[in-house]
Order: sequence, then C-alpha cells, then structure tokens
Amino acid sequence: MTGDLYKQASLQHIWGAPEFPNAPLGYDEIGQNVFVRLAKATQTSLMIGFAAVLIIVGIGSLVGSVAGYVGGRVDNALMRLVDIVLTLPILFIILMIVGFFGQGNVWVVIIAIGVTGWTLAARLIRGEFLMLREMDFVHAAKALGAGHRRIVGRHMLPPAMSPLIVAAAIGVADAVVVEAALSFLGFGISRPEASLGNMLTNAQDYFIRAPVMVVWPGLILILMVLSASFLGDGLRDALDPRQKIDAS
Repeated sequence: MTGDLYKQASLQHIWGAPEFPNAPLGYDEIGQNVFVRLAKATQTSLMIGFAAVLIIVGIGSLVGSVAGYVGGRVDNALMRLVDIVLTLPILFIILMIVGFFGQGNVWVVIIAIGVTGWTLAARLIRGEFLMLREMDFVHAAKALGAGHRRIVGRHMLPPAMSPLIVAAAIGVADAVVVEAALSFLGFGISRPEASLGNMLTNAQDYFIRAPVMVVWPGLILILMVLSASFLGDGLRDALDPRQKIDAS
C-alpha cells in the first residue's frame, strides 16, 4: 500500500497532474505534499527574514545613534567601521559563518545575515541624528537638564525611525533572498526542513520531467520580494511628511 502510494505520488510529481484533493500541487518524489511543504518553506523564509531584520535594526540603530549623537572622533571611527564592513564580500562572509558555526541551523543563518547587514541602517540613523540634534526641541531638552539616554530614547530615536522602518521592510526581502541563495547552495536550511532554496535545489533533478516544481517556489520568492517592495513604498508615503507636502 505504501509502495503504491509512493509510486503514484512519484508519477504525479513527474507529470505535474495532481489528482488528490488534499494535495492541489501534487506530491514530490518521496510522497511529500508539495503545497504543505511550500507553505512551511514560506513560513520559514519569512521567520528568517523578520528575525534577521530585527538584528539589523538593533545593531544599526545602536551604531548610528551613537555616531550621530556624539559626533567627532566617535562618529569618524564608527563610520570607518561601516566603510570597512561595506568593502567585505558579504555573501562569502555569511557562507563562512554558516559553514563554521552550524550549516543548516536556522538561528546561525539568522545571525549571519543580521550581523553582516546593519550598515545601511546605521547610516540612515546617523543621518537622521545629525539633523535632529540641531533641532530646537533637542536643545530645549538639554536646557531642561534631560540626560543623554532620555534625549536619545524619547526625543530623537522615535522621529528617526521612519526611514529605518521603510528600509527594514525592504530588508526582509533581502534576507529572504539571501537565505534562499544559501539553501540553494547547500549552506542554508537542509532537508527534511522546508525552505524555498532547498525546494529549488531539489527541483533541479526533475526540471525536464516536471518544470512546474521549479515554478512554485520561484513564484513565491518573487511575490515576497515584490510585496516587501510595495510595503516599503507605502510606509515611505505614510511616514515621510515630505511626501505629503509634495503631494499637496
């Protein structure tokens, strides 16, 4: 009975003709429901994207706020650090981290993406802080005796987060693409765990007989990137006051 099911599932995978109502996309070569596996892969990729962006925003906000608020030598030193990180081959560094600390581990992939992708966030926050520290409300807070933590945390960081939120939305798409590339190369999420990247890798062996198996994970990946881009544009229009002024 099990052998017949696997044989039928394999034929269904090869010809791309699903016949089972609980498997609208058919089965793969070992009898796994493609629709369920695709849903699990999407969930994994989104989780990695959002978790990596949280690390990126945390590190970038810390470095950028200190550089922009303190200025001087501290600013120069931190910006030179950002320049050094930007010159590094990021994908190669991520491959080294994942390969050394735990190939196939979800949290290693998240940390590797997060600790190498914070430079844009740091520059955005620094630019906002350089502008905000000259504002009247910041000088007023200093004159009233507010401490540095209160000034940064309550008066400067909230208005500086608008461009960072937009960048974070796009950063989710970047993290998803990086994770898919890692899994496709065999350094990311490995089977039996589901990932868009390893689904694309597995579909290579059946591209001639069942090219539709490449279409589904590729289409989901494209839709995720487009959705993040549209979300970033919408957040920019909603959070940036200058956009409203130009529109009026």
